[in-house]
Amino acid sequence: MARASAVKMPPEANAAHGCEGARRVLALMLTFSADENTLTARQLADRTGIALPSVYRYITLLRETGLLAGDERGSYRLSARLIGLARAAESAEGIINVADPVMRELAKLTGETVILVRLIGRSAVCVHRVQSAQQLRISFEAGQPLPLARGASSRLLLSSLAPSVRREYLAPLAEQDPEAAALLEKKIILAGQQGYATSEEEIHRGVWATAAQVMQGKRMVAVLTVPSPLVRAPAEQRALLLSQVRAAARAVEDRLRVVRR
Repeated sequence: MARASAVKMPPEANAAHGCEGARRVLALMLTFSADENTLTARQLADRTGIALPSVYRYITLLRETGLLAGDERGSYRLSARLIGLARAAESAEGIINVADPVMRELAKLTGETVILVRLIGRSAVCVHRVQSAQQLRISFEAGQPLPLARGASSRLLLSSLAPSVRREYLAPLAEQDPEAAALLEKKIILAGQQGYATSEEEIHRGVWATAAQVMQGKRMVAVLTVPSPLVRAPAEQRALLLSQVRAAARAVEDRLRVVRR
């Protein structure tokens, strides 16, 4: 049986500050393999070099989120919940390959960062990004979750859900601020009817964003979004940016139809 070695995080991860806890949690999860699919806390500590008391803390977190399962003998394994994440990743990979050339053309055309956003679980997630060459640019990373109750991308994604499911997703906001939830519901319905949405300073200060739905048949599979600094998105420029993003979304849909045949 192959023995798992200590998980080595990439050098660029070491440069990130304030993320040590997240890196350790990921290191623990990446320690599991097909050969060693069940490990004790002590084994996890040995494999990763993380102190045993910290390992127990992270195990508690992972069990609370349903990503790790344990037994009465003190052994742990990755839970079946990760199967859904793996399927989401496989599905996202297909659309990324299709959308990437279109996104690169759109980035050249607009001079802005272009992101592809999907609804994964209960989060709007940036699954792919083509970075702007501008010095002043909006930074998004693949895998980065976006606020579900704010932003053009999230409104479009939420519009694809059945009203009852959407209410469940937005229940925390409704409990905290019923008026804000009711207003958001109206914006979501409008976004779904239009097939596009825009937002101003909802997620980042000084940023205007435009987003367009990407449909595969009758199903919304993703949202194509261009966030732009307000200094490069005056009122007269916004209609052009919106038309460019919508045209790119249609181009992705055309490519998806070709792939599906």
